[in-house]
Formats: sequence, C-alpha cells, structure tokens
Amino acid sequence: MMKRHLKSSLPALAEKALKEAVKEVVKENKKAGLPLIVWKDGKVVKIPSSKLKKTGS
Repeated sequence: MMKRHLKSSLPALAEKALKEAVKEVVKENKKAGLPLIVWKDGKVVKIPSSKLKKTGS
C-alpha cells in the first residue's frame, strides 16, 4: 500500500507545475521577442511579445 507523503493532491501539484511552465514560456518568449500563441474564445490568437506582462521570478 502506498503511503501518502504529499501535502497536496496530485491534481493540485499538476496545476502548480503547469502554471510554472506557462510563466517560463511567457518569460522566454518576451526575452526572445517572440509572440505567444494562445487559444481564446475558440480561436488561435497571437499575442506580440511587447504586450506580454512581466512574470515574477
């Protein structure tokens, strides 16, 4: 039987990891001057790097 040593649930840990990955992608795209491609309102949208907000870290 597996002991539960995790303070957070697996979905919570996955969500945290995903949010950290998104922050890193935004940071790298802004630094490289690349647009961020996202899905918004059922469409693909390109956000210019000049419009990306700085992220913490």
